[in-house]
Amino acid sequence: MRTKIGLLSGGIEQYWKSTGMKTLPQVLQQDIDQLIHALKKEFDVVYPGFAGNEEDSERIGKILKKEEVDMALMYHATYIEDSMSLAFLDELGDIFPVLFHSQGPRKFSPQDSLVDAGRFWGNNSTVQLPGTLKRLRPTLRFGYVFGGLGDRRSLEQIGEYARAASTVKKLARSKFAFLPHRSNAAAMYDTFPDEAMMMSQTKIRIDYLYIQDLIAGMKKVPDVDVDALTTELYEKYEIIEPSEEEVRLAARQAIALERLVKEKQLDAVGVDTGPGLIPYTGMIPCVGMARLIDQGIVVTTEGDLSAAVSGLILKELSGGKPIHFWEHLAFDEENNCILGGHEGGSAGFSMAKSNTRPRLRNTQYINFEGIPGAPYHGVIPEFITKPGPVTLLTLYRGPAGYEMRLASGESVDMDPLPVHYEHTVFRPRIPLREYFERMARFGVCHHFALVHADVASEVEKVAYILGMRLEQLT
Repeated sequence: MRTKIGLLSGGIEQYWKSTGMKTLPQVLQQDIDQLIHALKKEFDVVYPGFAGNEEDSERIGKILKKEEVDMALMYHATYIEDSMSLAFLDELGDIFPVLFHSQGPRKFSPQDSLVDAGRFWGNNSTVQLPGTLKRLRPTLRFGYVFGGLGDRRSLEQIGEYARAASTVKKLARSKFAFLPHRSNAAAMYDTFPDEAMMMSQTKIRIDYLYIQDLIAGMKKVPDVDVDALTTELYEKYEIIEPSEEEVRLAARQAIALERLVKEKQLDAVGVDTGPGLIPYTGMIPCVGMARLIDQGIVVTTEGDLSAAVSGLILKELSGGKPIHFWEHLAFDEENNCILGGHEGGSAGFSMAKSNTRPRLRNTQYINFEGIPGAPYHGVIPEFITKPGPVTLLTLYRGPAGYEMRLASGESVDMDPLPVHYEHTVFRPRIPLREYFERMARFGVCHHFALVHADVASEVEKVAYILGMRLEQLT
């Protein structure tokens, strides 16, 4: 579904009823049509008609709320009284408003007629309204965009706000589940979740799955389905250490995990891979986790709630791109880059660099050569992700609530490394010393969500809409 923008536009009707400018509404409508035409290239637009008084503004606000638009755009085609703007805003509920400070003509001239002048007068109320809102609606957050009706940058900023508002709206409808809980294998206090605070700030829903749910699901998977996926894995990927028995177990786990997530209607899942999951189910469900990521589910390891919510934000802002669960593992000062990723199920197979073939490995911590009857420790996808711009995001639980930590840069184009996990080599926009110094100064969670897109501007707007503090790491 396309993001939906609701449009309020108009002005006080006395201008054309009492001052002899009877053609002003028709001329203004041409400007409004130009704006709608530009927006419709990417968004659905709800425009209930021209507003000339408080009653019109209130009616339009009600319509936009009923239509469940993602964002409300306020374009003052001519002067709009504060009472009209407030009547409109008070009907929106939780719909995020954006004030578009624009005008009909691109410039003024001595030849402008009175009607032409009417197309400029919205400047007065767009200057006035922010100050009014600070006094009368001091807690209201709203966006602001300046520029001409057809300016590329103005339309880009409106689009960024729209995608950010839509992301916040979808986040409130998203469902995350721990499987079965946060990691308790190591004392990683930075990832200790605060479920109540996260629900309060983002409205996300949180649930729990259990190891027994996965075990029961694995028992129900027909052998014919396991055979089919096993064959697919051998055809698509290069199998290194795992035996056929291990690959079959990975396939059975994958099918069961995918069906469990679908049954529970989850948007994100945080899997704690140990210590309980491995001995009870046989191995880490890394193949299933990678396949879920390819299906649009955000997956984190070690039961990480913060990285999962970060991933949901990045996924929506990037148009549904898969999310890589990522942490810093090694740095290269000479080339100003960082090797990162996470063992097992941290990225979708579709994220692999083109013209490379993903491998399936055993966990990097165990050498299976010459160890008959070794326990199952996992079938781990190994590949490097594609090059290009990337955005990294993590949510850090500060003293006053969750805060965003944002980084931008590029995924370095290089050959896959034999590291036994999915990996991205990240080059930040600034020197490594400054990058890590900022982390030390602000505080971060060591797990990040990474997407192959530059959506930093949209992330900043999401933070503003949520009222969440954001610190730039790059």
